[in-house]
Amino acid sequence: MTSTPPRSESTAGAETVLVVDDEVLIRMVISEYLRDCGYKVIEAANADEAILLLQQEELTIDVVFTDIEMPGSMDGWGLSRWIRANRQGLHVILVGSPAHAANAAGELCESGPMLSKPYEPQAVLDRIKRLLAERHK
Repeated sequence: MTSTPPRSESTAGAETVLVVDDEVLIRMVISEYLRDCGYKVIEAANADEAILLLQQEELTIDVVFTDIEMPGSMDGWGLSRWIRANRQGLHVILVGSPAHAANAAGELCESGPMLSKPYEPQAVLDRIKRLLAERHK
C-alpha cells in the first residue's frame, strides 16, 4: 500500500470514516491515506470499540470501513448486522478474504459492498466516494 493519495476537492473533509481493524499497522496506513485524501477518520481496534463510537450522538460518521475477521465479542459481519439494526442508512464497507465472505454472505447479502484483502488504498477511496455520492442523490 504505497500509493500516493490524490488530492481532491470532492473530499472537502466534511465526511467521516470509521476505520475498524485489529491490525494496527493496516489500520494506521489506511487511516492516514484517507486523511490525506481529505476525510476525517476515526479509528477502532474492534467491533466493541466501534459500537461505543457509533453510540456517541455527538459523532457524525458517514461510512464504516471494517475488517471481517476481528477478535472480540463480534466480527465485522456482526458489526455490520448491529449497524443495520441500529444505524440504518449508514454505509458499511466490509474487508476480508473472499473465502470468508462466501461463507457468510448468505445472511448479509444486503449489508453492503465488500473488498478483498489485500486491497489498494485507491480502491477504498473510490468505494467511499461512490457510497457518499449515492447518499447525496
